[in-house]
Amino acid sequence: MFALLLTGPPGAGKSTAVTTLHDDLGEAGVANALLELDELERSYPPLPPARLVSHLAMLAGSYRDAGYPLLLVTATVEDDAYGAAVLAAIGADEHLLVRLDAEPETVRRRVLEREPESWSGRDELADAAFRLATTMRALTGVDLVLSTEGRDPGRVAGQLEDALRRRPGAPLRAADPNAASTA
Repeated sequence: MFALLLTGPPGAGKSTAVTTLHDDLGEAGVANALLELDELERSYPPLPPARLVSHLAMLAGSYRDAGYPLLLVTATVEDDAYGAAVLAAIGADEHLLVRLDAEPETVRRRVLEREPESWSGRDELADAAFRLATTMRALTGVDLVLSTEGRDPGRVAGQLEDALRRRPGAPLRAADPNAASTA
């Protein structure tokens, strides 16, 4: 299995870009599965990181066992240790790590625009996005950085697909309809 790990701060456009990529690949007949680690984190109280990573490992293994050759994963990777744990949990034979980038003030604004004013965590998430927009630039092992500043999500998804096409081992051929079982 090949994995695209897409990271960036909240508000960078991970979900929008990867959903567009997932849909575009599906329309082209390319078998792929999508996991958004930020969605797996939605629990109260929050799951500890080790438990969250074990959930990712279980789900990635399930897609691998079902025969999916490409796994698209989004995660807010705040440091190299967490990035290594996420990649280990995915267990891909090969991967492409892409960081989406935008200016700190842009991601703060995007978070404030998308989250309901009534949510008590809104300002905290906007502040974290602002901080991470700078600190995530120090992540190592990133294969590609794509700016989402003033960019259409479809164009970003197209750049992700192009990067996958250039990556040896990335399975972007149309799927055999009998290859991925639903068992």
